[in-house]
Amino acid sequence: MNDDHHDLFKIEKGNKRFTYIKVIESLAAHVEMPVGVVRGLSPGPIFAVTGGLFPMEYDGVEAASRLYQLTDPKQLSGTLIVVPVVNMPCLQFRTPWFGLSQSIGPLDGLNINSVFPGDPDGSATEVLAHRLFHDIIVKSDYHVDLRGGDRNESHLAHTIFLRTGKEIDKKCEEMAKVFGLEYVLPGTPEITHTGKGTLIYEAVTHDVASIISESGLGYRTQPLEECVMLHVDGVRNILKHTGMLEGTPVRPKNQRFLDMTWNRIKAPVSGIFHAIADQGDLVKKGTMLGRITDIDGSELSRILSPIDGVVHCMYPRRLVSSGDSLYTLLQIAEPTGW
Repeated sequence: MNDDHHDLFKIEKGNKRFTYIKVIESLAAHVEMPVGVVRGLSPGPIFAVTGGLFPMEYDGVEAASRLYQLTDPKQLSGTLIVVPVVNMPCLQFRTPWFGLSQSIGPLDGLNINSVFPGDPDGSATEVLAHRLFHDIIVKSDYHVDLRGGDRNESHLAHTIFLRTGKEIDKKCEEMAKVFGLEYVLPGTPEITHTGKGTLIYEAVTHDVASIISESGLGYRTQPLEECVMLHVDGVRNILKHTGMLEGTPVRPKNQRFLDMTWNRIKAPVSGIFHAIADQGDLVKKGTMLGRITDIDGSELSRILSPIDGVVHCMYPRRLVSSGDSLYTLLQIAEPTGW
């Protein structure tokens, strides 16, 4: 798709603009979506970047904003469309004293990443999904969703792409590799986070090459600079690979696929959780990942790794109940070849 045919915003070549799209304007709700458009001097692809699908994954939000600020339209071919926060109601309402633990829309109780491609006549979240999907995503050639650890997560940096069995899979896998992180995780339509109704699934099945990037320690409300820049540099790698920016993508030294089998570790007892292993740590079967103690400090349980693998996520809870999630682990698979 050529940006000369893109009519989202009428801006001159070599310019950029930040504005808000009115999504809903009614007595019941007022919802806007922030969008920045950077239009290069030369024609080229349309590249969409979204952050804030889950708005308390602050690293993705910050990285999207940073990309808009750092991208010079005079050095760009094509058009870069940046949505720093898809889901503004969740960003606005998910304050510590409101106490929500998930990105559930406060206007209708829906998770936006389960209702794509949306419904123009539906509830607030469904209308928002429809506007993002039809105004931006399906008019783009490439899409990256910047994520990275919600408030209850310490998350491994990696990219995710979807395997559908169609020709577009090759382009998506290439994007996931070129992004340049150490790990690449395939997904399938049967897996919840890449299944029907998610943004990545609906984008790919509508022939838009789409991936997810994960980088961020969600429990840190002030994002770490290195986590933010993994997103920024990754997108810029793809922009270079597609010819939208000049330069050569930086290749990782030892990029590996991750196995798609999730090893979820839950608390066997209630007590105080002491994490030893954290995201990115390589562990062997039998490695002590953490401990659970009573309030007097006496040990109630040791948490051992069931596999050789890498810590995908540590859930930084302190007081845990029996059955609470403590870790997810993944096995490391073959090199990606990138």
